[in-house]
Amino acid sequence: MKKSTIFFVLTVLTIAFTTSCNKDDDNKIDTEKPQIDASIANSSPNNGSVFHFGEALPVKLRLTDNQGLAAFSIEIHNNFDGHSHSTEDNEDEHEDEEHEHHHEEGEDGDAFYYTKDYDIPDNNSEFVVDIAIPLPEKSADGDNYAGGKYHFMLTVTDKAGFSTFKAWEIEILTKE
Repeated sequence: MKKSTIFFVLTVLTIAFTTSCNKDDDNKIDTEKPQIDASIANSSPNNGSVFHFGEALPVKLRLTDNQGLAAFSIEIHNNFDGHSHSTEDNEDEHEDEEHEHHHEEGEDGDAFYYTKDYDIPDNNSEFVVDIAIPLPEKSADGDNYAGGKYHFMLTVTDKAGFSTFKAWEIEILTKE
């Protein structure tokens, strides 16, 4: 009887050990940030790109992550004061920074501002953003938007909560 009890205990321990090792392998902790790839064919925007109010701003970028993407957000705001987000050579995680935005260097009119959050479906590890953002000519109060330098910013977040931020310097001008 003692032999069968010892055999039973050893069998249970072996199964428990094997199962726990497999669970550890399946539940690896995600420590990698998602990536933004602007080198794909026909990527947009690019630093220095020029767009016009009354048209659309095409966005085509590839987002990747080792374990799964969750969401991305886009923000467009004026850069009339010449501030920088310094992401061209460094894709550090975006820190919420307060910036003063002045309008004296833009054309006459209201500064354009756009922000929108997007979910990425199905826990994809790769997703190509391929959208067009309308650039209206007039603000809600009927004033023309001010043409000039703007920042296009994209933040991508993975399922683990890590995020990567990238900013491009673009121009949005009024049609002539």
